[in-house]
Amino acid sequence: MTPDRSNAKVVTAGEEGTVLLLVILILTLISVLVLSWAQEWRTELKLASNYGEAHKCQRLAEAGIYYALGKLVTTKTAEMGGINAVPPQGDSGPAWRGDQQPHVLELPDGIAEVRIGDEGGKISLNYASEPLLYSFFTVLGLPEPQVRIMVDSIQDWRMKGTYPRLYGAKSAYYLSLDPPYVAKNGRFETVEELAWVRGFEASPLIPQLSRWLTVRPVESGINLNTAPLEVLLAMGFARDNALNIIAARQGMPLRNFQEIGQAGANPTLGQGARMSFRSSPFFTIASTGMVKKNSSRQTIRATVRLDPNQRVPWVIISWYSGFPG
Repeated sequence: MTPDRSNAKVVTAGEEGTVLLLVILILTLISVLVLSWAQEWRTELKLASNYGEAHKCQRLAEAGIYYALGKLVTTKTAEMGGINAVPPQGDSGPAWRGDQQPHVLELPDGIAEVRIGDEGGKISLNYASEPLLYSFFTVLGLPEPQVRIMVDSIQDWRMKGTYPRLYGAKSAYYLSLDPPYVAKNGRFETVEELAWVRGFEASPLIPQLSRWLTVRPVESGINLNTAPLEVLLAMGFARDNALNIIAARQGMPLRNFQEIGQAGANPTLGQGARMSFRSSPFFTIASTGMVKKNSSRQTIRATVRLDPNQRVPWVIISWYSGFPG
């Protein structure tokens, strides 16, 4: 029996081409979707990896902070001498002073680079004399007209009053800015507050100034055992004398002016600031955690107050995660 082909559909060459094009289009769309998903997966995996690495860096930085606290307590206890404090047991290695020298800790998941700054080795932003401030900003290599504006504006910001100094600024100046604000007319609470002061607007120096400046009162005088080079130069020490002081204190802390030679006999030294050979109770610790050297990093900056006589020998005053460093 011959099959009935009357209802059979005849597919032409044009229709075959259309079907083929549809198949190719569908396969192309599927490929694009798969590639898009793959790219999204890769991005998610990369973000997860970056988050994990940042988290490790944060933990490494925290470890550096607490290790530095232990070293500081040991050093402070030894400095205080006859006070009835029990130092940590065992060999704690070389003393860590507040001279901002870098200390690198090799830890299981990476490294932590730690710097400790004795607040007593810095210039007090709230109490420094005009000559000392002027000398300091000059040491940093800033032009004389800008230094005048900075120094006068710092004094106007931290003191009450309506009328500014010759190169300074009070509320009338700050209210003319966008956005407007008023002068503090009071003490600085952080060094970074300088970003609001005339002469410091958008200055790249702001994150670095806490290496040399403090808002704490330096009651006993600037500690010559921890003062950075820039602070020593601002106080009036000649560069050679300042470098000799830094070299001499690396072995044993200096105890008196006789140990720094003729430099200590100059009556003009200090620029209105007293000098000391003992650290303050306040320290700033900057700890940078890195999984690998020169990889991504996280920096924590903490300011602490030490008292080895207490059961918990430190109090954390401020803690900034994600600090530039």
